Amino acid sequence: MKLLVNENNEIEAYSIWGDIEGAIDFTETVPDDFYEKFKPSFYLLKNNEIVENPNYVAPKPPEVKPSDLEKQVATLGYQQMVDSHTIETLQKQNAQMAYQIMTGGNA
Repeated sequence: MKLLVNENNEIEAYSIWGDIEGAIDFTETVPDDFYEKFKPSFYLLKNNEIVENPNYVAPKPPEVKPSDLEKQVATLGYQQMVDSHTIETLQKQNAQMAYQIMTGGNA
């Protein structure tokens, strides 16, 4: 097994097959739940043994906000909806006026 370990002895990645650049060989016993619980920095390599990192803090997920482009697209979409509604209203008014002209304004 290959382990990629940082300067704090935290295991950042592992490979059972193949290689990881900068990784070290590890031939000792792996904890039973290592593969299920593995997250970068969750485990430490301490005295050639894999142990849980007592200082591990789960990273906060990045805050996702709409980009400027997404905001512009949403604004254009809204404006198109408003314009379509305005056009529809004007078409109805034109149809009503044409009907009134054709019927002599008695509608």
